[in-house]
Amino acid sequence: MDVGSRNAHQRRERDRTLAVLHALMELGSGPHSFRSIANRTGLDDSDVHRRLRQLFQAQLCHRPHYGHWELRPAPASPTGAPAGLVHPSTTPLLGAALLLEGIHRRTQQVVLLHTYSPVSGERLCISAVGTSGPRFRRELALVPEAVDQLCRAPLDSDAPGLAMLANLAGQDVPLRDDLRRIRSAQVAVTDSPLPGWDLVSTPVRRLPGAPAVPGAEPRVVAAVSILAPHRTRGDALVAYGRLLRNAVLAAVETSVVIARPRFAATKAA
Repeated sequence: MDVGSRNAHQRRERDRTLAVLHALMELGSGPHSFRSIANRTGLDDSDVHRRLRQLFQAQLCHRPHYGHWELRPAPASPTGAPAGLVHPSTTPLLGAALLLEGIHRRTQQVVLLHTYSPVSGERLCISAVGTSGPRFRRELALVPEAVDQLCRAPLDSDAPGLAMLANLAGQDVPLRDDLRRIRSAQVAVTDSPLPGWDLVSTPVRRLPGAPAVPGAEPRVVAAVSILAPHRTRGDALVAYGRLLRNAVLAAVETSVVIARPRFAATKAA
């Protein structure tokens, strides 16, 4: 099997697993029968069984009793984000959370997901991973106003907002020099609201696991950022930018849900 065929096979495998994950997310909290899950995927029963076992092994779901499955609840405090850091959101974030956790495992740094409000022109933090480290907690406690500023701030304040702002304008719209450089590199680096820490951000054009709509995707929907102490300046920040960009591209490219159009077509028929 050549590299192209192997990559296509891996995408199909991940798409089918994500189709089962999305079925569980759509059904909501609580245990659900195998049949109700399978009916939402368009996959064979044996394939759905296999995907559920994969999700179980990844600790994303569990079987409370025979023939029924449910999503595992999100971990509660004290390992959760500091109060006020994450803005309430109704956006399904399970696929994005896996991306953030993967970046955190590789860097051991705080990882943030911001989206933006077209109404207020602010960037809003809707998910955070790796926030339980003692140094981060201690320094955040010394500058409590940084919590609100990390959570929400004007788009042009720092790296997450600038990464989105540079990609929200059309290709024919003139940009400031800094935004033009950010759009070209697809990475923004600035100081953060927390003194002594930097933000490295890359834009996200589609949240991992969200269905792709060819020809109708927005220019940008979010930004993923690494929040790192100043000591990681220079080559490390460049490496973080490259890691972010590649991780986001890989997560989005391998998370297209192919079962959802099939299911919709079946219903229409």
